[in-house]
Amino acid sequence: MFFRAMPNMSYKAKGKTIATKDIFKRVGLDRQITSTVALQAYYVSDGETPDILANNFYGSSNYHWVLLIVNDIANPHDEWPRREAELFDYTESKYGIGNALLDHHYRLEADTSINVDYDPTKILSGDIQSVSNYDHELQLNQEKRQIFVLKPNYLAKFVVNYKNLMAN
Repeated sequence: MFFRAMPNMSYKAKGKTIATKDIFKRVGLDRQITSTVALQAYYVSDGETPDILANNFYGSSNYHWVLLIVNDIANPHDEWPRREAELFDYTESKYGIGNALLDHHYRLEADTSINVDYDPTKILSGDIQSVSNYDHELQLNQEKRQIFVLKPNYLAKFVVNYKNLMAN
């Protein structure tokens, strides 16, 4: 459904014109859908995928794309929470083998939302703490777990609106 609704476009390659889907066309949600009436907050558990959640909420994994659109996710590989069992390996691939536990940044002990410069005396006194590359990636991954789910009674309207917007 997601790709079928996308308009075709002409693409020239090697002297030939090929008809293909315009994967760059995007649609946004209307105000009624983005209201708290139509959406509910959801916390993604470890290992849950858009397919699994779509099946749980809408009775079919074919609606996984609805969850992605509602949460403005273009690349689920990078924007959906990773499995915790894979996070360490991902961190090492990103920062280099053996670097997952090295310092990524420093933050105030009293207010962990404030990043600060390295200061060895403040680290020793406990005023600031180091955050490893792994802990940083773990925090980013945890933030991705909070998503919104379109309530099932709005699904049919959403699908119709999506098809209409993609046709224009």
